[in-house]
Amino acid sequence: MAENEVNENPYSETWTKRFDFFKQNGAPNTQTFKDAFKQLTFGERITIGMNFWAFFFSFIYFFIKGMWKKGLVLLGIFVVLSIIASLLGSHSAATGFRIAFGMLAGMIANYSFYQKEILGEDDYNIFKGMKL
Repeated sequence: MAENEVNENPYSETWTKRFDFFKQNGAPNTQTFKDAFKQLTFGERITIGMNFWAFFFSFIYFFIKGMWKKGLVLLGIFVVLSIIASLLGSHSAATGFRIAFGMLAGMIANYSFYQKEILGEDDYNIFKGMKL
């Protein structure tokens, strides 16, 4: 690349890899995606299928990435799970809910960001195109 040429891709190498995979294989709920996902190495599966920043920071991560609609849905789910955990009065249940909530956020983050950035879709449906 020449010195005065500007890199047109504003995304990191990891995001570019994820976006290319989604573009080539479709949404996680399609058979094409499932077949291609099975062919990946363990590390590649983690890169495509899980976002650790979203796992640890959940709805805050979604807000930071500009996916505020899905972040609001996740915040609502978090509030409901917190209320249920407090009504149960069980520390184990609260911990289980937090881990499950983190897994949910981590698993939907990559494809949700692809939908927003590449497909231009920005809605409240956190499960759109996801395998459940």
